[in-house]
This record gives sequence, C-alpha cells and structure tokens, in this order.
Amino acid sequence: MQDIERLFREQLREFPLAARHYLGLSAVNYKTVVFPGGRFVLQFNPERIRSTAAPTDPAAIAARPCFLCPANLPEGQKGIVYNSEYRIYVNPYPIFEQHLTVPTVTHQPQRIAGRFGDMLEIAARYPAYTVFYNGPNSGASAPDHFHFQLAPGGILPVEEEANRMQSLTANRHGQIGTLSGYLRKVFFLHSGEKAWLISRFEAVLEVLGRFIPSDPEPMLNLIVWQREGCWTVALFPRKQLRPQQFYAEGKERILFSPGSVDFGGLLVTPRREDFERLELELLTELFDQLTVGDKEWEAVCREIQAK
Repeated sequence: MQDIERLFREQLREFPLAARHYLGLSAVNYKTVVFPGGRFVLQFNPERIRSTAAPTDPAAIAARPCFLCPANLPEGQKGIVYNSEYRIYVNPYPIFEQHLTVPTVTHQPQRIAGRFGDMLEIAARYPAYTVFYNGPNSGASAPDHFHFQLAPGGILPVEEEANRMQSLTANRHGQIGTLSGYLRKVFFLHSGEKAWLISRFEAVLEVLGRFIPSDPEPMLNLIVWQREGCWTVALFPRKQLRPQQFYAEGKERILFSPGSVDFGGLLVTPRREDFERLELELLTELFDQLTVGDKEWEAVCREIQAK
C-alpha cells in the first residue's frame, strides 16, 4: 500500500497533467438518486468527457497511438512495478481522489480470459482498493491494451449493496447471488477461495456467452474487492455499449456511456445538462437498454443454479 501512496505523492508533484486534474476534483458536483433497490450517485466531472465520448471502433483505435503503451505515456507520467507483466500508474483523468490504471507492459487486447486470477490477486494485495475491469465492448476506452483500474474501497454503492444479495447457489466454498429491483442485472460471487472463484467465474461466463453478445468476449463489467480475506465479485452482463440517446442530436442527446464504475452505482456525467436531467425515470430507461432482458436473465439464472 505504501508504494501506491508514494506514487501519488510523487506524481502530484512531478506530473502536471495529473496534478491539475486531481486539483479539479474539488470542484466536481454530486447528487444522489434513490430507488427501492439501491441508489445512484451522480458526479458532474467535465474532464471525463475524453473517456465518455471516446470513439472505440476499430478504425478510431487504429488511428491513434496507444496511450497505455510505455512509449506513448505523457510527459511526467511514471509508474511502479506490480510484477513482470503489469505496471501501476496514476490515472491523469480521475474519477476518484486516488484513481489508478494497471496496464500490461506489452500491447495486447482487452480480454479477461486467463486474467481473472490476476484481478483477484491485485485485490488481495491492495485490500484498501477496489479493482474494476471494462470489457472491450463494455466501456473500455482502450480496448486494444489490456488494463485494470483501481478505486479507493467503499466508494461505489454496489460495495454496500452487495451485502443484501439474494443467494442463487451456495456451498462450503462460496456463494453466487444477485439482487432484484436493481435496475441492472448483476451476479455476485463471494468466497475466500481463489480457485473456486476462478472456476465459478468461468462457468458463469460460459453460460452468459450463449445469451448475450460475445464477440470477442461476453459483454460485461467487473468489480472486485477483498475485505477480511474474502473476495466479492460483482459481474454486470450487458447487451450493448450505449443507449440510443447517446447517438441522438440536439436536446435529445445524452452522453451516457457507462462502464464498471457507472454500473457500480457512481454515474460519471461530463455535461451539466445531463447531470441535471438524469433522474430515476430516465436512468431506468437508459439501463434497460443496456442490461440483460428479464426473460434471458431468468434463463441464465436457472442454468447457473443447475451447474
């Protein structure tokens, strides 16, 4: 933990881009939208428009240098070694007071297959933080370069709301659960056993792959945290990247392009007009376009319970 604290102190002193944007976090606005199954916290953060509105189609990705490759880092950005495969950097466009990016050293695509264990290990090494992953078609602004991100633990509403999970299946190794009335579909995996979590995660992924868009992998967002030796995994399956309002024109347009943080209950809005108009009725409509339908969800849950 001390290595991350030291990295932040040094980067806020030596990396002007990050220093400016972290200072700007003091001016962001918040509001809370409560519904029977939980709550959303909305953050008005203009600096995040770079990520929210980023084009992620193959042509756009191919036309720009990869900003996670070591050769293309902005001046002043330095990281620390996590292991031979990953480095940890301060995110210069933060959502949180401590926002970190954990990319691979080499340029390889955003795919969770074979890396979920790495996610668990990062959460165990840094239990004061929450780890999240955006799939290549589920909110990743760099779908061409594999990376996780870190947020201070306890910030996302889902971390508290997971305590109310309804069990789908459980044994001596762990539990798989969900939440009803949550406005988006979610699976929770809870266990202190890494091997069991990896096995169950792969089983859930196999089932989801038959019900949701899965090219190049099932559309999903992942959030993982470890507290008191046990991991909790929040897995949000989805059916598309952005709602129709994102592509509308004029007053009908809403820059709503959620990733893991948003599905976890912290909605980042880079435009004030969206921040002011996003209330429960509209949020329900937006998430309904993105999350798995009820009929498919019931079928997925039945299959998970049968495994």
